[in-house]
This record gives sequence, structure tokens and C-alpha cells, in this order.
Amino acid sequence: MPGHPVLRVTAGTAAFAGLLLVPTTATAAPPQWENVPTPSLTGLGVLTEVAAAGPQAAWAAGIENATSSGTPVMLAWDGRQWKRQALPPGTGQVVDLAAAGPRKAWGIYLNEEGSPALHWDGAKWRRVGYPAGVRPTMPSPLPTYLQIVSAAPGAPAWSVGYDTRAKKAVALRFQNGRWTRRSTPVPMVSASTVAVRSAKDVWIACTCDVPGTGPTEAMLHWDGTRWRTIRYPAKENTYIAKIVPVSATSVWAYRANTGYTSTPPELMHWNGKTWTSVAIPVNPQAYNFPTLADDGDGGAWVSVSTVDDDKSYLHYSGGRWTTESGEGRPGTAVWIRDLARVPGTRSIWSVGLDSSLAGRYFIERRR
Repeated sequence: MPGHPVLRVTAGTAAFAGLLLVPTTATAAPPQWENVPTPSLTGLGVLTEVAAAGPQAAWAAGIENATSSGTPVMLAWDGRQWKRQALPPGTGQVVDLAAAGPRKAWGIYLNEEGSPALHWDGAKWRRVGYPAGVRPTMPSPLPTYLQIVSAAPGAPAWSVGYDTRAKKAVALRFQNGRWTRRSTPVPMVSASTVAVRSAKDVWIACTCDVPGTGPTEAMLHWDGTRWRTIRYPAKENTYIAKIVPVSATSVWAYRANTGYTSTPPELMHWNGKTWTSVAIPVNPQAYNFPTLADDGDGGAWVSVSTVDDDKSYLHYSGGRWTTESGEGRPGTAVWIRDLARVPGTRSIWSVGLDSSLAGRYFIERRR
């Protein structure tokens, strides 16, 4: 259910004065977000995931024929256009994506028969299943999966899952063509998200069984040699939905609610020593898909679901929020499903719908 807009930006007009009046022609500023053409999807289609490895390598996943059984869709960006890519027979809906290069991408999909992982090797997608008994992590009863697989250029991919036999969450690293379990400093009761910046910078948000404390909300940080447990001020009925590490002294996190409450979600920031947070200006009683991307310049992007306003992108920088609109959809309901920054640039990819019911799916880019 989309939420109501909470911020509006009004553009001002400029006056020109001089001794000589010269006729001028007003020109509209180019849109900051542009709609990028995509292949047609059959029936009701929606794109829900996006990941980027560079200017010439990005992927978007979703589903078509969503009003019936639904068929998973994978699109790839080659620097010029989006094209379809075939998925192995039997693949379910892809619920998360990660990319590290033109020949290195990963997907997690729903499949009751197991083997919920995919790997792109530059030629095709193939199955690379989780270890036996491990399932994708989803913090029920939320209607969306989270960032449960992550990668970065020059770094191995990591994922988090749930061991149905041991009844605990597990950390997984992709190496030698398969997913392998990795130990953590404390047992994880559950894990909601993972983020990779480099081989020496990996973050996991979890409810961890801390000795002497019991189940505790915490972050686990891998520095390439060892794990470190980092505590943060916990709040009831919340969880960490997304993490975006930028540097050793800058990490962003999106703290969401487990239900519809009067408490807004929060944008959290780690400066290398402490966590601070600021409320995200959205309608907390409506579901807003947790989206997060750094802007490449010290700030961060999130999004908001709207009912009658197209200002769905929220930018936080310098201690204040501003809003921006997508291209060519004024006054429409918007659901943004995912955001991803292109490594090495300030460009942002976005996927979503311009209406919650039978709307137009889109891929947008902010250059």
C-alpha cells in the first residue's frame, strides 16, 4: 500500500533585469532522472531488483504474467541497452541480485525444491545451490526479500541464509564456483542483510546470541582477517534492511519497521566509532520498500511510496533531505522497488512501478 508524500520541492523562477530588454526563450532543465527503454514484459510485469558492477554491466530482475503463475525475468545492461537473458529451467522469482563484473553476477530465487542461487559467468546463468539444508533468509511477515546477496568489483560474493536443521542463520561466501559456510564470531539467530564493499570490508546485520547477553541486535564486520561484533542502539519491532559501506569511516544502513507503525524508518550512519540516525520522511503507516544507495559524494539515496505525487526519490546530504522526481510521470502513484549506484560513478539505477495496480514498470537512471 503506497504511502502519502511528505516532502514537496517547489522550483523558483529567476528574473532578468537590465538597461536593454532582450527577448528570451525559457528552456526546461533536463530531468535529473531519465527513463531508460526496456524490453517488453508479457502481461502484468514488475521489476523488483537491480544491481550494477560498472557503467557497462548491470542487471535487473522481476516477473511477468504476474496475474497468473508468473514467469521470472532477467535483464542485462551492456552500456547501451537492456536485453533479456535466459534463466535455467525451473528458476523461480529472483528476489535479490549482486554484481561484481561483466562475468560475475549472482541471483537468489524462490524454489521449494532447494538450490535457490544462480551465477552468471559471462555466458549463461547456472545454478549454484546453497549448502544442503540452507534456505534464503526472509524476516517474516514482510512482503519483500532483502539484500541477502552482495558483491563488489574485486571481491567475492557473500550471502546470508537460514539452516533449517540447526535453526540458525549462516554466513556464506562464494568461492571455487560454490557457496560455502563461513564461521562468525557469535551464533546468528537470524540475519537480515549482508553488504560487501571489498574483500576486506563485509557487513552482516543479525540478531546474534551474544555471550552473557543472549539474542541481541548487532552488526558483524569482516576486515579480511577476522570478524568484529558491533553493537548499535536497538529498537523494538525494527530490523536492519539494507547496509551500504562506503569507507572505513562511513557506512549507511536502513532501519525498517516489522509492521505498520507510527514510527518512521531511519537512515543510520556509522562514522567508524558510533552510529547516529535520522528519521526518513515517509508515511510510516504505509509500506515503503527499503531501498538504499550511497550517492558517491558523502550522501545517500532512499525512496518513498507515493499516492498522488511523483517525488519518490529522497536524498540525504549535509544534514538535510531533498526530493526528486522520475521522468514523465507527474502526479502518479509510484513504488520504487530497488536502487543501486554504479561503482566508480555517481549514477544511480532504479526499478519500480508507476502504480501499485497494473502499473507501468520502469528502469530509471540518474546520471
